[in-house]
Amino acid sequence: MSTSNIVRGRDGRCLEVLTKSDFVNEEIWEKINGCDLRACEKWILLSVVDLIDLTGFSLTQVREVKEIVCKKLHPVIYQATELGNDTRISFGSKKLDSILIDMLKIGLILELWGEAGSGKTQLALQICSALQPEYHSAYISTEGAVPTSRLLDMCNARGMSQVNCEIQQCTSLEGFTECVMKQLPILIQMKTIKLIIIDSIAAIFRAGVIDDDGIQRAQKIRSIGQQLKYLAHHHNLLVVVLNQATENPSTGMMPALGMTWAYLVNSRLRIQKINSNEVKGQRRIIVQKSPCLKIGTFVDCQVHQSGII
Repeated sequence: MSTSNIVRGRDGRCLEVLTKSDFVNEEIWEKINGCDLRACEKWILLSVVDLIDLTGFSLTQVREVKEIVCKKLHPVIYQATELGNDTRISFGSKKLDSILIDMLKIGLILELWGEAGSGKTQLALQICSALQPEYHSAYISTEGAVPTSRLLDMCNARGMSQVNCEIQQCTSLEGFTECVMKQLPILIQMKTIKLIIIDSIAAIFRAGVIDDDGIQRAQKIRSIGQQLKYLAHHHNLLVVVLNQATENPSTGMMPALGMTWAYLVNSRLRIQKINSNEVKGQRRIIVQKSPCLKIGTFVDCQVHQSGII
């Protein structure tokens, strides 16, 4: 049977569908797929009794699938005042922390975007190195090997003898989805993960197979974003997602993946180069979206061997 992510209703509408990546238990997915119950709409319209008869599931299993459906159709939106936990992670720079520390509040997704060579990966590694030694971080790279030697140098400079960072490299959209949907939840249960870094979100979607009208890509982006929001809130951790820049003829440089991704992040920082003949490595970090800080707040900083300060 076809496992296309596109299902159309009788009126031609594209329906939100369940996919294999939504389930840890593959037997449940195989049964749903075999019964042609991938459309989320069917799990809303059919009664519990009908669903049990069609699938052979127990009442508990039906309720579990319905909960997954509800999360796909209505992602949880949290107000800043509802987060409760005020714990923040450090940038590893007193200057950045003094102004932008609220951008690293746990329970949120922070997007860090900029042009190639602006210092996104450098800043991400720096945040990793500044994490308290009792916690662990997870670094997912989609653009090549993580510069672990640079991370080790940063940690050693802070007097840390080891790096509590779990590194995973994903070169395909399928592997990345597997990592976010299944491997990360298991890792979080095993270790005290307080920080997840994805470097970068755009690379994996640009390299993946995309349907002509973008429906499959939009569904996958939403699925990944909703999972990251769930992990951040329910496990009290911060997710930092690096994003590439793309040029729009009318608006200039902007983050990749468009509005589908933009609505999923809680906060956004742009890091950009400042051309200067007097000072090399100058950068400006600008708040572009935040529940806590004024839009347009910025910090001028500089790239040094020891990091961005």
